[in-house]
Amino acid sequence: MDPTELIEEVRSGVLQIMVERNRDLVGNATGFLVQGGLVTNSHCIRTDVEDVIALRFDNFTSGDNPIRLELSRCDIAAESPESEQDYAFIRLSEPEFAKRHVFEFADPSALSVGEQVLFLGFPFGSPHLTSHLGYVSSIHKDNVGVEIIQIDGSVNGGNSGGPLLDLKSGQVVGIVTRAVKGFIIEEFDRLLEALQHNSQALQSPRKALMSVAGIDPLKAIGKSFAAMEVLARDLRRSANVGIGYAYSSNYVRDQINNLRS
Repeated sequence: MDPTELIEEVRSGVLQIMVERNRDLVGNATGFLVQGGLVTNSHCIRTDVEDVIALRFDNFTSGDNPIRLELSRCDIAAESPESEQDYAFIRLSEPEFAKRHVFEFADPSALSVGEQVLFLGFPFGSPHLTSHLGYVSSIHKDNVGVEIIQIDGSVNGGNSGGPLLDLKSGQVVGIVTRAVKGFIIEEFDRLLEALQHNSQALQSPRKALMSVAGIDPLKAIGKSFAAMEVLARDLRRSANVGIGYAYSSNYVRDQINNLRS
C-alpha cells in the first residue's frame, strides 16, 4: 500500500494522550482506536488514580477542548504488566470517536525481517501527528518471552502506545513503546542518577562557607553538575536514534477478541 495513501486513510484514528494531574501536564503518549475502544501502552496510563487523561486528535485547534476522562472512571477492560506486553485497552463510547478510522490487527507472524513498516504518534508532546517509515530489523523474544519487533526508526517520548502498521495490509502488527531500553540508555540513567545525587549532596546545609577569589567553589561545582545533567538528558534522548521497538500485537489482539466473544 502506498504510504501516503495509508497515512491519509488512518490518521483520524490516532490520538494524543495527555496525562494531567490537577490540570498540570505530567505525561504524553499516543493511542489508536480499535473496535470498542482505545489501545495504548499500559505504562502510559499507570499513574495516580486521581489523574485525568485528555485526548485529542491531530486536527485539534487552540479553540477546541480535549476529551477529558478520569482514570478512576475509565473502563480499562484489559491491561498487561508493564514488564510484559505493556498494553491497555480502554472501552470508549464517546460520540467524538464516531466516524473515525478504526484499526484492525494483522497476524504479526506474517511479518518478516526486512519488511517496511509505518508508525504514527505524537513525539515530545507535539500536537501534530508525525509519521515514520522504517524497516523491520529484528524480531525476537525478550527475557520473559515477549515478542519484540525492532525497527530502524527513532521512537521518542510521546510515541509510546502508537500503532505499528504493516504496509501490505495497513493493519496493526505492533504497539510502539519507549519502555524497551538498551545498554546505552541504561548507562545514561546511571549517569543522571549520579549527577542528581551529587547535586543534592552539594545543596545540603553547610557549617562553614568557602570562598576562592570571591567565588564559592561548591556552588560553582553545583552549577556544573546541573549543566552536565541537562547535557546528559539531551544525549540520552538521542541515544537510540535510528532504533525503535514495538511489542507484537498478537497478545492484545487475542485478549480483545476474547472480550468481544
